[in-house]
Amino acid sequence: ELVPVRCRIPDLLIKLGKDQQWLADKTGKSRQKISDYCHMRTVMNIRTAALIAYFLSCKIDDLYIWEWR
Repeated sequence: ELVPVRCRIPDLLIKLGKDQQWLADKTGKSRQKISDYCHMRTVMNIRTAALIAYFLSCKIDDLYIWEWR
């Protein structure tokens, strides 16, 4: 099974020079929810992943590091 093992949102935000609050404002999600995604407390659904990927200018697959288990 392919599973997400680490969220790359923090890395992608640094690359863009942005922070979690910026992403929260752009997506309409709370800053706490963005933090939950970043720390893997919650795995986002496909619609949220597509929205976040759009604002981070990446592919949905780029939001996580994936491993086979």
